[in-house]
Amino acid sequence: MSKIKGLIFDMDGTLVPNMSYHSRAFEEQARRHGYKLRQPVDGRFFGWHKDDVIRAVLDSEICEKNGVEFLADEKEEIYRELYRPDADLTPGLRPLIQEAKSLGIGCAIGSAGPRENVEFIVEATNSAELMDVTISGNDVQHCKPNPEIFLTCCERLGQLPAECVVFEDAISGVQAGVAAGCKVVAISTTTAAEQLVESGAHLVVDSFEQMTIAGLEKALFGE
Repeated sequence: MSKIKGLIFDMDGTLVPNMSYHSRAFEEQARRHGYKLRQPVDGRFFGWHKDDVIRAVLDSEICEKNGVEFLADEKEEIYRELYRPDADLTPGLRPLIQEAKSLGIGCAIGSAGPRENVEFIVEATNSAELMDVTISGNDVQHCKPNPEIFLTCCERLGQLPAECVVFEDAISGVQAGVAAGCKVVAISTTTAAEQLVESGAHLVVDSFEQMTIAGLEKALFGE
């Protein structure tokens, strides 16, 4: 019997390779409105709440004139528009999740993103039957690095945190997974491997391809 009882996937940059589309959405929004971003939307902001990113990259006058909530929602609409034609799970994850399901291991999405984005990804990647639980930023009070998102996933899956594996790509997400008491697997596609290790990741990989449940158990639990 597997020691792993649950797999919990961060969404943006982990479950789906979509971070460049978020950056493009900020740029496209600025182009449509005729203003410039104060700074590029890069890895520094991965894992942040969307409202906080808006405040960081747009002048306060623009935020006050249009409203942070409106700008954040509009940016997400543009992101979904841009990403829909290319939406797919990160290579290697679909067979891993299918194997997990065949072994009776529960699977969840634990994202700080808005509920609309989580539902969009599930629909656009044909993943509804693969996920037992979906938690978004709308379902919690605190975003990463606070562990609430992952603790909520564990609770909804009906499993102890120590029996669940969190998959992440961002420092704040790794910190949240560790704080929750889960094992954390980090992929180094958006953040340097060294930083992910320093953040507490139990395993750092550069790809999910060829990953198996048995391999995860050996790497994380020494089985």
